[in-house]
Amino acid sequence: MSRDRGRFLPLLTRIPYALGLGVIESFELMNGLYAFTLYFFVALIVNLYDTRMRVQAIVVVNLALCIATSKMFAYYPVQIDLGALALMTAACYFVLTDRHWFAGLLCILALASREFGIAVLLCGVHRTFRRGRLWPDGLAYLPGVLTIVVVRTLTYSEEALTASDAVANLELWGSPVFIAAFLYFVVTVFGGISTLLVLHPHWCFARLRQEPELATFLIVVVGLTAVGNLDIWRYLAFALPVVVALVAHYYRDRVHVAMVERSIAAGMTFVTVFTQRPFAQMDTALYFRDWFPLYDIIGQTPSPDLLALWVTRLIALALLAVTLILIGQSNPPMRDSVS
Repeated sequence: MSRDRGRFLPLLTRIPYALGLGVIESFELMNGLYAFTLYFFVALIVNLYDTRMRVQAIVVVNLALCIATSKMFAYYPVQIDLGALALMTAACYFVLTDRHWFAGLLCILALASREFGIAVLLCGVHRTFRRGRLWPDGLAYLPGVLTIVVVRTLTYSEEALTASDAVANLELWGSPVFIAAFLYFVVTVFGGISTLLVLHPHWCFARLRQEPELATFLIVVVGLTAVGNLDIWRYLAFALPVVVALVAHYYRDRVHVAMVERSIAAGMTFVTVFTQRPFAQMDTALYFRDWFPLYDIIGQTPSPDLLALWVTRLIALALLAVTLILIGQSNPPMRDSVS
């Protein structure tokens, strides 16, 4: 689905390039700035729900170890996803703090960079409507709607996702391997953070009912991922702001025993290291084997070694999930409304 046709972020990269840096070095410099911005606003979102510094640190450290929010861009720097994710996370923070004109401005930049920016725009509109502030706060998102039309016309006219593409991509759901991979990446896209939340679906649904605009954000991202191509976790990564808000609220509501909190944090981080392999050296062969295995499976006969590797990983992940469940059961919920 993504063809990296966004214009805003590549334009920013031209600044260090014009100052004498090479193309790769320019992208690496900008990715460093994007990473700082991303983690800064992640910490701010966590602070909205749980003000403890250690919780902010746990979340940021886990994200820094993840492929989708760190390692991908160290190995393959000429991507705009990290910058787009930073813009969307910043915009979501301003939505959640009801500073909609700041959010609207960032939505314009996000939509001029990546089509997933529509998720935060709809999230903002939903929030203003729910709070009875569609007028005038909802107007802050009108320029973002115009940006969609302009960007789609000028920069997405070729190789963009069309209705026929979406229908064709839906045929992938007829493959059990694709479904298994989709579920695996839903669980592991943010390492132990996403795993922890998937293990508590009832609590997550209850929490999303309290702030349904977060559900709107999540539905849009998951929906676009479902009709996208095989780069599943790259697309799911744009759900990050909602995942951060949920895990911060989870810690505030349910983790209220120091020993249990440390155990959950340790278990969550262990799952992150196990599933993301942040310190493993990457090369082209491992790039497809570990990050994009579906390209070697869908439409062709996969090698026995590849199947054995992923079956082993699925089994190991299931065992780790059981361990996290057992740790969580030793800490009863604080509030019945989200238990």
